Amino acid sequence: MKKRRGKMPVSERAKQFAPFAAINGLDAALARKEREHARKARIEIMEDEAVGINAKLSELYVGEFTEITYYCRGHYVTAEGEIQLIDPRRKLLVLDGKEIHFKDLYSIK
Repeated sequence: MKKRRGKMPVSERAKQFAPFAAINGLDAALARKEREHARKARIEIMEDEAVGINAKLSELYVGEFTEITYYCRGHYVTAEGEIQLIDPRRKLLVLDGKEIHFKDLYSIK
């Protein structure tokens, strides 16, 4: 004679439908690949665009609020905030704690 099981409590029953990862690390590997495919090559700006960026850069001053688009690790990022430092010798701009090299600038508004 078979022994009959009692009803499973509702709190235990939900566990049988929980997600299951068949391969450890698969989610992380897929996310890494997705980030790699989302990367973009740096866009080479034309000479007249570079002159325009240099002109706008020369008009900026510390404490000014601005919006800057720049290239960072395969992506174009737009940041806005207060300029904290402009260092022409090191060709560096600091916007709200983010260091942005002049060569990475794409646009200044």
